[in-house]
Amino acid sequence: MKKPWCVSYWGGRPTVDWMFTIAYQGGAAWNDSYWNNERFNDLLATARAETDDAKRQAMYAEAQQILHDDGGVIVLMFNNFVSAYSKSVAHGELNTNFDDDGGYIFERWWMA
Repeated sequence: MKKPWCVSYWGGRPTVDWMFTIAYQGGAAWNDSYWNNERFNDLLATARAETDDAKRQAMYAEAQQILHDDGGVIVLMFNNFVSAYSKSVAHGELNTNFDDDGGYIFERWWMA
């Protein structure tokens, strides 16, 4: 975030609000492009408080379209993770909300 061009990778987040808030909201600490769109920010705040699922979905859809049309990032790829689970594999408390125990699957899981 100190050069005129950068490439970064974002792991997915459990909610669209979480992803938009940390990576694209104006003033967010990890907003790589320093993009700031007033309508996007207003939609984000309003959708976060909306209890009607259909209305909230429409707000996030509009926010996504604004990001697509006006945002400061170029999406180079979407990573595809494939996971499988079996009763013969065991683990303790999971590390994070990211896939495969936050990447620690090889260190912390064992054959039961």
